[in-house]
Amino acid sequence: MAATLLCKGTTMKTALSDTRKTAPVSVRLEPALNDRLTAIASALDRPKSWVIGQALREFVAVQQWQLAAIDEGIAAADAGRVVAHDEVVAWVHSWGQPDELPMPECG
Repeated sequence: MAATLLCKGTTMKTALSDTRKTAPVSVRLEPALNDRLTAIASALDRPKSWVIGQALREFVAVQQWQLAAIDEGIAAADAGRVVAHDEVVAWVHSWGQPDELPMPECG
């Protein structure tokens, strides 16, 4: 049976002082993941909700960065700021060679 956890906040101080600044979220975990989470929380002397909050903040930050980078790449491609695949392949193949090519420039 999966464990159900309720995240009340990112820090105990926040959770205890003003729960209006947090939103409860229910999470279902596989037993093995719940055991790993419990071990980490115990090692850090923190509640599982704190560990989950930390993990979610890191995950969300990475996803936001990645989505922004994708949007930036699409905009660059739409504007024609790209390098031909053949130029990149030739450049990569030249790495470490005496006649190594300079990095191709965007067109």
